[in-house]
Amino acid sequence: MGRWTDVTRLVRWYPESWRERYGDELAALMEDHLGNRSPSLRFRSSIARAGLGERAREAGITGRSSSPVERARAGTLLVLCAWTAFVIAGASFSKLSEHFDAAVPAASRSLPSAAFSQVQTVAIIAAVLIVIGGITASPAFAAFLRAGGWSAIRRSVLRAATLSAVTVAATAALIPWAHALSNAQRNGTDAAYTAAFVVWVVLVVATLCSWTQAASVAGLRLVPSRRALAVESALAMAVAAAMISMTVATAIWWAAMAEHAPWFLHGTPVGTNGSPFDLRLAVTMGLMMVAIVVGEYGVARIGRAWVELLRRTPA
Repeated sequence: MGRWTDVTRLVRWYPESWRERYGDELAALMEDHLGNRSPSLRFRSSIARAGLGERAREAGITGRSSSPVERARAGTLLVLCAWTAFVIAGASFSKLSEHFDAAVPAASRSLPSAAFSQVQTVAIIAAVLIVIGGITASPAFAAFLRAGGWSAIRRSVLRAATLSAVTVAATAALIPWAHALSNAQRNGTDAAYTAAFVVWVVLVVATLCSWTQAASVAGLRLVPSRRALAVESALAMAVAAAMISMTVATAIWWAAMAEHAPWFLHGTPVGTNGSPFDLRLAVTMGLMMVAIVVGEYGVARIGRAWVELLRRTPA
């Protein structure tokens, strides 16, 4: 019984439609292969990889077995996921760059200030594009709900809503606490506040990821019009370009600060020398680069899908 339970759990790595057709056969094959042995970690990981690969193909993220419309839709959702990761990185950059202008000599302030302004401006533009994308998808989403789609997304939405409520409560408790502390205490000298802040950050990240996951679950089931899909595709490409622009601006800001105010990067006294490298900024930019790679992959999927769609359209 225990081994059969392990096998049925492993089969769940595969998408539901695949399980309906091949799940029993795969479970029987695994039972024959394992005999009286429990699944090893290597065996579990191989099944997980294969199952996730099948989910990716079914969603249109990889391969060409899905329709061009499904592949274009999946590409836009990949850009949305990339944007969520980029927002997390952007929030980290915002925290790390707080009050940077006060640490830079006035004569050297123009370049980092311009780079920082570019990050802010492009971030606002990208956020507006995301909102427009949501509005564009709303008719298809309304049709999805009318067709009984709520049951497919109910668990994801409720989980995201619960996390949102917990995050709002945590924020309400953290704000007055932060206001009662000095700048030094808010930046690491108060261990209790630092621990609470880390928990709050985890909650915010979990909330963002949960809403993105809920949006992706719904998005993969929507049937947008061709015009709506074209708008969503264009918006996704623009958001992907915005991420590149912000990453370049962040790199310029870092280089300018390393040259003109290295003390700011490490919190040392004004005028002291220091290494241009900062681990926190490196991790932040690393996450930005990961988001760009995912976003550009999504853009590539969108582009190839539309080439195929246009070729199929009668002249």
